[in-house]
Amino acid sequence: MNCDQGLHGKGFLIHSISCARVNRRNIRLPRHDPMIPPHATPPAIVDFDADARFRLACRAIGHDPANPWLERYVEYEWEHVRHIGETATGSFAGANTLEFGCNIGATAIVLATLGAKVTALDADASIISIAGDNIARYGLTGRIELVWCENTRTLPFPDAYFDRIVCNSVLEYIAPPDLPSVQREIDRVLKPGGLVFVVGTSNRLAPREVHSKKWLVNYLPTWLDRWLGDEDTERGVSPWRVRHGFGAYENLDWADRGEAYIEARRRMSKSGVRRLRAAHRVARLLGVTLGLLTPSISVTLRKPLNG
Repeated sequence: MNCDQGLHGKGFLIHSISCARVNRRNIRLPRHDPMIPPHATPPAIVDFDADARFRLACRAIGHDPANPWLERYVEYEWEHVRHIGETATGSFAGANTLEFGCNIGATAIVLATLGAKVTALDADASIISIAGDNIARYGLTGRIELVWCENTRTLPFPDAYFDRIVCNSVLEYIAPPDLPSVQREIDRVLKPGGLVFVVGTSNRLAPREVHSKKWLVNYLPTWLDRWLGDEDTERGVSPWRVRHGFGAYENLDWADRGEAYIEARRRMSKSGVRRLRAAHRVARLLGVTLGLLTPSISVTLRKPLNG
């Protein structure tokens, strides 16, 4: 896999485990809100043979399986991406859903637990293998189709195939020259009226890049990387590219005045509703939605019915 094939290789290989994140001892999971009834039973490890295979496979590529971004990544996404999907759509049950850039399969496991028909795609064959073990240990083999696609500029699906597509912390790892082609492919395989969820995506506007934790690198031109001796510098993606790169999509966060976005954050216990509503009003004055301005981009887009 290389940049010519549409993906920024270093970051895309287990993109949730940057050097900064590996050093973190714990993932902070939000407190459960008793006012919110569970929509499904949280995923749990049920196959301990598969769990053992998963841990061996992680060690084989040089990662500690006890790292929370491996061991507890599914639980983390259950308390994050689940709320974004549910507040925007109400239910994933029965939806033909693609996770584009599935990594170790954590988001795919959450989506399948919510009842979606899931296809999980990644450009790295070794990660697909680990994702298979991860899915098996949660007892979801057969409910998630794994697809290895080395060149994501040409997706192996027919036109208008998926109801929903989730891009979780992946678009920033695509080589910038290839991102428009990848977005056009995502648009091609999404049904008219279908939804694209972009979440956890490093924002080029942020003064501190969210994965590497480096300050100001988002503001430096890429040609400086070679001069500085660091050609693998991680940068965010432009929120305008995320917002408009798929086509003339509707921003549902704008359409509902941010109510779904705010409710998702409330469920995550991220912030108070009043403060979020005030921030969203300020963002609207700038002609954007709040999730396009935060360090990690979050936006829900709907393809036109005549698209």
